[in-house]
Amino acid sequence: MHLLPADQLDPVRTHLRAQGYAVAHAVTPADTELRSAQAEIARALRLPGNAATNLDAMADTLRDLRQIWGSQKVALLWEDAGRLAGEDGRAWWILGELLDEADDLTVVALGEAHLGAPPAPHEQDRA
Repeated sequence: MHLLPADQLDPVRTHLRAQGYAVAHAVTPADTELRSAQAEIARALRLPGNAATNLDAMADTLRDLRQIWGSQKVALLWEDAGRLAGEDGRAWWILGELLDEADDLTVVALGEAHLGAPPAPHEQDRA
């Protein structure tokens, strides 16, 4: 799994597509619980059946990514993954372990998106 800041989403997506990856896109749900995040990842990866609600089924179907996507190179861009890590570390760890075990999957987890107002002027001065 590759961990990147939220602002790298577009450049990474462009790079992966240029390298021939089939690119899936997931966003951490607002409720940040294991099953909601699992369901979002299963949806994004087009996993069949009960992979959205059963961790064993998710692990099994992750082995079929080449057939599901018709591509040898599949990447998951997981937007706002940092929020799940911060709010439910156990869910982050479980899903991260499952995704890391998938041989035919590259995962790019992006940090928490900054919603709302832009950073205060004193924060911009430090950049």
